Amino acid sequence: MTARGPQWRVLPVALVLWGTVLGAAGPGTGPGEGTRADEYRVKAAFLFNFAKFIEWPSSSFSGTTTPLQVCVLGVDPFGSTLDDTLRGRAVAGRPIQVRRMTEPDRSCHLLFISTSERKRLPLITEQLRGASILTVGEDDGFIAAGGMIELISDGDNVQFNVSPLAAERAGLHVSARLVSLAANQRHASGGRR
Repeated sequence: MTARGPQWRVLPVALVLWGTVLGAAGPGTGPGEGTRADEYRVKAAFLFNFAKFIEWPSSSFSGTTTPLQVCVLGVDPFGSTLDDTLRGRAVAGRPIQVRRMTEPDRSCHLLFISTSERKRLPLITEQLRGASILTVGEDDGFIAAGGMIELISDGDNVQFNVSPLAAERAGLHVSARLVSLAANQRHASGGRR
């Protein structure tokens, strides 16, 4: 492989995505600041960026300006951070609405499933079967349980794994750029983890 092989093409995309994550997260979220608040500020920015790299079927929205529903199921680890991060932002021209819930709602477009729902995860994924909802969680084994994107905290770093197949089954299209940045996809292709 030459220096300009596939791994080098991922680097600029990774830097742009990471810069966008830091920009969306606001000041004070750089490496080394490892507080829980900083971790969830970065994770909130990841949710925003995930939404930018997903295509939902047009039938998921009632109109061209219908808000993108970002939902948190279970105990909310974000507090006001998610609202602050997403306030005033849009994805594909759609404003973003944040909602919290105790039961799955098929009107969500992106559903963050809290670790408080760990025991119910198989039931939740079954309830959402066939719905075009991007599911994101942070439990080990989230993807194995039917989730689509699993956030991974490793010290001061936040990474993610992705299951394009689970997303495809839900009628969602995951950008190849997002897939190439996922830790499990880079590892599978021999890239650096």
